[in-house]
Amino acid sequence: MPIANEPGRSSTSRVFAILHACRRSPTPLTLTELARRSGIPAATAFRLTRELIAEGALERNDDGSLQIGIGLWELGCAAPRQRGLRYAARPVMQSLAGHTRAVVQLAVAGHHEAVCVEKIIGSRAVVNVAEVAGGLPLHATGVGKVILAYCEDPGVRAVLEAASLRRYTARTIAGPGRLAAEVAGVRAAQVGYSRGELTVGTTSVAAPVFDCEGRFVAALGLLAPEAEQVDRLAPEVHRAAEAISRRLPANA
Repeated sequence: MPIANEPGRSSTSRVFAILHACRRSPTPLTLTELARRSGIPAATAFRLTRELIAEGALERNDDGSLQIGIGLWELGCAAPRQRGLRYAARPVMQSLAGHTRAVVQLAVAGHHEAVCVEKIIGSRAVVNVAEVAGGLPLHATGVGKVILAYCEDPGVRAVLEAASLRRYTARTIAGPGRLAAEVAGVRAAQVGYSRGELTVGTTSVAAPVFDCEGRFVAALGLLAPEAEQVDRLAPEVHRAAEAISRRLPANA
């Protein structure tokens, strides 16, 4: 993949490199850090960040650090497809979280990752749960494996073809051959699991959500402590995913 300061890259590409660098950081970034992570010369980063701040896409904190601004959130919330999906899913997710006391999340395919678009926290919190609009690795999460099994986006398919994948724990499936076999099993069973593969002590189970024409649109996941036998919760997650599918508007 070309880096952001490679000759011929457009200003738009560089702007998105800056925004993605901010989005992926758990804490605000200094201008120097932002330039380094986005692969953009400091002078260019300074000019672009100044414009992004003026438009509300970035915010500057009192200490000078930078983070995603409310302007981007407003734009994202205007996406009609995700708005309809969240509206249809939220009551079902609330019911599932209330019954199981677990964390329930809804994710869609992003660029090489799963993007959490809705989350309901039950009474048993677990660590490393993505924030809404946050990214999750496709190969190490239940929702990610479901997305790998059903989504045909080239960026998603590229994960299955990668020579190596990041290992988050000793259980992370980092080899493409093993991952491909697991994803095939997910598609056959219509359920995906992650057992301590992203965070030690956390397990998840996920199922696909389809629109009225049978097209894959999202993955519904449930996260619980690893001691919980999530296998017994798989049917409930699958039924909840089917309930969301039935509630989706025709243009979802």
